[in-house]
Amino acid sequence: MRWTQGVGLLALMAAAACAPLGRPARLLVLWHALDPERGAALARLTEAFMARHPDVAIYIETFPGSSELLRRLHQPSERGPDLVLIPSEAVPALVQAGRLTPLRPWMEDPVRGLSAAERQDLLPPTTAGSLPFLREGLVLYADIDRLLESGLEQPPGDWEAIRQVCLRGALDLNGDGIPDTAGWMAPRAAWTLQGWLAGRSQAEAQALLEAVQGMLRGGCARLADPPQALRAFLEGETVLLFGSSRWLFTLERESEAGHLRFRPALAPLSDPGMRGRPILPGWGWDLAIAATDPGQQAAAWSFIRWTLDPEVQVRWAQEAQALPVRRTAAVRLQQLAGPDSLLGRLMSWVLEGYQEEPADQRPAAPRLEESLRLLESGTAVSILLDRLRSP
Repeated sequence: MRWTQGVGLLALMAAAACAPLGRPARLLVLWHALDPERGAALARLTEAFMARHPDVAIYIETFPGSSELLRRLHQPSERGPDLVLIPSEAVPALVQAGRLTPLRPWMEDPVRGLSAAERQDLLPPTTAGSLPFLREGLVLYADIDRLLESGLEQPPGDWEAIRQVCLRGALDLNGDGIPDTAGWMAPRAAWTLQGWLAGRSQAEAQALLEAVQGMLRGGCARLADPPQALRAFLEGETVLLFGSSRWLFTLERESEAGHLRFRPALAPLSDPGMRGRPILPGWGWDLAIAATDPGQQAAAWSFIRWTLDPEVQVRWAQEAQALPVRRTAAVRLQQLAGPDSLLGRLMSWVLEGYQEEPADQRPAAPRLEESLRLLESGTAVSILLDRLRSP
């Protein structure tokens, strides 16, 4: 395997040396340990970049796991990577050890860096070496006393407002004094969502539930216990937290051990109404510069800068999205609605179409898409409204 990769690297270097326009293309080496599906999405992303930047060639080396990647990254080598996708929690130590180049100077460069508006649109970096352009949302079923500490007590009126609040609010989950997430807390107790909806029109209430459904359809990569998670969200016992997916597993472990008073419910989320600026699945990884040569650093930054374009991120997210994501959402919705409800029967049909080829030989994927479009109908929304307003 290593020999094959070495041959591929030599071939790519030879091709770079023979590049047109009278000068060789600059070669960037990118290391990652993503799963095959996300690795394929990353490969398509680099291909799109190289098509637009013929003076740069990107060679990707895949590792079987993050531990192997980090072990190799700590070892000195003649030709290490210029770019790495590494777990977010590994960034601080690698920056301190001098293995990664801090990205803040590149971000703030007046010529080649990000504009003030672009910097504001990104969540603040959690470390000096990471650029969290890959972000995702966590929806947590949470204890009210802990979450009041975040200071985010009132629901925004729309998803754009949620995004703005998330840029300002932060929550320290591990007590190290560094904000790990930003979030929005839904109303609860005296301001339960039932009471909040009572003062709203039917159209406003329906729009809210459609937003929740859109959130589920948009990218619930994992739905965890308890089964009352969606109901808890609708009744206002939930917080939206935007941060690295690594916290989902940490929170699950700590919650099961009894150390925390909140339960993970849904993750990640992405809403179609974000108007070109969705919160994207980042998979808990940061893209960082490992090159030491100034020219290689500049070329690596040009790739990172290009990936920050919203259209590029949307394309990456769409290509990386897998059908099992939708199936998981359908399973949880079926459990929440109950097997005898109209919504539950609809989800049963969805799952039947996903798991088995139907009699008419229609592929499972279009059948699932058709079923999820039916979920947007007024009938399904009415069922959720009735459940919400019942005692």
